[in-house]
Formats: sequence, structure tokens, C-alpha cells
Amino acid sequence: MPSGRFNPFETLLLTSRSQADTAGLLLLAWVMASRGPLTEAQRRELTSLASECRHGHDLAPIFTLADRQDFDAIQLAAEVMQKDRGGEQAYPFLRQAIALSVADGEPSISQHHVLRFLADLLGVIPSLFATLYAEQAGRPYAVPEDPSRRDYWLAKEHQRQRDEARQHEQDERRREQEARERQEQELRRQRERREQEARERERQRQENARQERARRERAQQDQERTRQERARQERSNESHNRRWQQQTPPNDARAHRALAVLGLPPGASRGEIRKAYRRMAQTHHPDRFFAEGEARMATASQRFQRIKNAYEYLMRAS
Repeated sequence: MPSGRFNPFETLLLTSRSQADTAGLLLLAWVMASRGPLTEAQRRELTSLASECRHGHDLAPIFTLADRQDFDAIQLAAEVMQKDRGGEQAYPFLRQAIALSVADGEPSISQHHVLRFLADLLGVIPSLFATLYAEQAGRPYAVPEDPSRRDYWLAKEHQRQRDEARQHEQDERRREQEARERQEQELRRQRERREQEARERERQRQENARQERARRERAQQDQERTRQERARQERSNESHNRRWQQQTPPNDARAHRALAVLGLPPGASRGEIRKAYRRMAQTHHPDRFFAEGEARMATASQRFQRIKNAYEYLMRAS
């Protein structure tokens, strides 16, 4: 018979070395998936349990059927388990189912209903199931609330309102805390900015003070150099004047005439003689009178020659 005529779980049973083990694995996966989609940790735990079984096939189809809540496959697995694992043979299986359901805390309502369904399916009376549960979970079995009763939904609504109020209060506290933290951060940033600005102002003040000190020092140095240069020049002039006065006798008529030619008083210094010569040479140079004729140039040449002779005499004499 071709396998294409069977659904996936029927095909899995046909390829299994132990149909009861395969059916049990699907029902255990169903117990775990009743709380929500299988997690990686739950898949690893089921894989560990499957290592003790004799199914001999891949577990991926089991995980898929459980996550999909394929009730056709679950019903078929329940029939196989009811036929092969009823009565006392069901105790180990129920213990595993209970252990898986309490692994993450109190079983969900769906898990409670699945466990009680499996116990009833395998012929385990409620009192015996409660004993198995207490032994495996370490706490008494608490009958889950009945969703068909009005009080159940009223309690759920009250719990939801309490949870919302508590969540709202927590959100409000969190928002207040975040607002305080933002305010503190802004205050810190403002304080750091003010401190940075104060440091920058102090650095600028110190830099300005340093530059002002350097400027004053340079000005003082320039003034001192100018003063020293002036004093040196005065000393030099005085020295030249003394030498000139010493070398030029008071009754040196030629020297007096030479000074008069340059327009200088007796006792003039070399520097004054040089300046007077340059000034008068520019004024009386013959080339300046070229356009006024030869007679004017001749007169200018004689005048320039007297200025030159006076200058040379005075410089030699000094």
C-alpha cells in the first residue's frame, strides 16, 4: 500500500519501531505545546526523553504536529496509548507528562485539562492522578478553575484590572524615574558646560595676562635698548665734539671759515658736519643748474667746490 494515502502521523507510526513510544512522544509534546509554541529548551528535553524510547525516527514531525495542535494526529496517538499503555503501565508516562507541565511553574489551564484528559484516557482515577501529581510536582494537586463559571471570569477581570493598575503604577514610576534621570543628566551637562566655560575663561585670562606681560617686557626692553642707544650716541657725539674741540684750536681761522661755509657754528660734531654737507651738496650741485646756462653752472660749480673743500678739511681735521 503506497504511503501517500496516509497522513504524516500515520506514516510516522508505520515507520516506528514502537508505535506506543511514538504516540507517547507526540502526547508529551502536546502537553508542553499547550502552554505555547515549543522552545529550543523544550525540544532538547523531548529529544533527551526520546533517547530512551524505541521509536527509531526523526522527531521534527512530532514537534511540528504538536506546535500545530493537529488533533487528528493527537486523537490517533491517544488511541494507540489507550490500547498499549492503560492502567498501571500509564504511571511512568503520566509522571513524565506531569514533570513537563510543572517544569516552568504552575501548569496552565490548558495543560491541566490535557493532563486530566490523559489520566482519564489511560484509566487513572482522579484521586490516583492527584497522588501521582503530588509525588511528581512536590505539591498537592489544585483543581483548576472552571472557565464555564461566571465567577471565574469575574475573578479574571478583577485580576486583569489589578494587573493593569499595577502596570500603570509601575509605568508611572518608571516615567517619573526616567524624567528625574533626564533632569539630573541635563543638570550635570549644564554644570559641566559651566565648568568648561569657566576653565576656558580662566585659560584665556591667563593667556591674555601672559601676552600682556610679554608685551610689557618687550616694550621695556625696547625702551631700554633705545635709551642705551641714545646714551651711546650722546656719548659718541660728546666724544667727537671733545675731540673736535681739542683738535681745532679756537683761533683756527680756516676751520671757522669752513664751518661758516657749511652754515655750522663752532664746535659742530662730525655728524652735524656730514649732514650739513649732504644737504648743501644736494642744494648746490652743478647738475641742478644745467638748464640755467653755463654762467650759472660755473657759479654753482665754484660754490659746490668750496662746500666740498670745507667738508673735506673739517673731516680731516676732526
